[in-house]
Amino acid sequence: MWYGKGDLSMRQEHEPKAWLGLAAGALGAAGLLALVLAASRAPGAENWLPSGPDFFKKGLVTHVVFSFQVWLLAMLAALAARVAPAATRAGALVPLALSGLGCVLLLVPTLAGWGRASLNNYVPVLIHPLFYAGLGLVAAGVASVAIRPLMVWRSLDTVGFGIACAGLTLVAALVCFGVAAADPGLGEDPVTANERLFWGGGHILQFVNAQLAMIGWLVAAGRAFGRAPPNPRVIRLCFAALALAAWIGPVLEATHASDDLALRHAFTGLFQWVLPAPPAIVMMIAVWPLMARGPKVGDPVAGRALFLSLAVFGLGGLAGFALGEGDTRTPSHYHAMIGGVNLALMGLIHLWLLPLPASRWLTAQYWLYGGGQLLHAAGFYLAGLAGVARKTAGAAQGLDSAVKLAAMGIVGIGGAIAVVGGVIFVVGLMARLGAQPPQRADIVDPH
Repeated sequence: MWYGKGDLSMRQEHEPKAWLGLAAGALGAAGLLALVLAASRAPGAENWLPSGPDFFKKGLVTHVVFSFQVWLLAMLAALAARVAPAATRAGALVPLALSGLGCVLLLVPTLAGWGRASLNNYVPVLIHPLFYAGLGLVAAGVASVAIRPLMVWRSLDTVGFGIACAGLTLVAALVCFGVAAADPGLGEDPVTANERLFWGGGHILQFVNAQLAMIGWLVAAGRAFGRAPPNPRVIRLCFAALALAAWIGPVLEATHASDDLALRHAFTGLFQWVLPAPPAIVMMIAVWPLMARGPKVGDPVAGRALFLSLAVFGLGGLAGFALGEGDTRTPSHYHAMIGGVNLALMGLIHLWLLPLPASRWLTAQYWLYGGGQLLHAAGFYLAGLAGVARKTAGAAQGLDSAVKLAAMGIVGIGGAIAVVGGVIFVVGLMARLGAQPPQRADIVDPH
């Protein structure tokens, strides 16, 4: 139920819940597409799929967009709505409607078999006007909510300030996409053009993801140790540094042609040498009470979310400093990084947005998803060291040694375990969204 103009507290509860519903729906759609993709490998499947044998790549594109971009952006909107609720009913409904319509437009060409799949980096697409329109509507809806905390940033606590910075960073990514789209040098080949279009802004979106993880660590640490992490000024500086550095991206896009190799290297350098430090500092601050006072955790759910998110994210960060050329060490890096972000967001949901008491199911989803992601990423990294190429399947992987076979076996086992944990999480989230409104949970001592 949506409430009228005068009831701000009700909108503060229900608007984030609506965005959580969109986030859960995105994960649900991604999961269903994953099942169809698995079934599409069966003999004769091309006879019933909407675009025959081409459906695998098309479905894979939409699966990635829903499970990464839509899910993560909807979570940013939920957090922004929590700390800066809409002033009016329309202000809450219109952005949500835009993003919801965008999700529908993403699905239509996929299910109809329209468009060509472009498996470019960061934001893969179907080359069809409806798919691009869907991406634009999702981005517009989320951005209109994500900028709200910027209007009241002086009154926000440390976590709220981090959410405001993530919104500012998202705007920088969208500006990168806009500047790149206006460049006539994108090229005539659609796949090459999409790679250039999404390269710069895609890098800046990783700054947003890092900030989401940092927000999750702060909330989990506060609940786990009974007080907010120390050094709030340093934490705010870390968030601000990422947000300000993100705006180097639009400057790079505006001063380089899209086909300039120097632009590609500049974004890679920004990603490698600027992004790692702020999350690493916040990571150390978040666990400082653990190092100073020993392993005393007041809230086991918070402690589990914090520990597993830091472990998976940290593994991905380390892998990023020793990548290979075209092998599976690259997916090891980004699967672990996104897995760490997802664990932090799971903690934010269970501890703050839709608080839940500890239970066996709650415990299971963290260990299954977190442990599975650790195995999945470690297997990919070992396979890459052995020379297995990325973006290959079946015989093309060249699994001609025991090491390669064992490593890819670990990838499969870890992935399956993580999927089970993810299914438990999504089903539990959807059930919780359909229940009565939860009791409000606040961050401990938010500075």
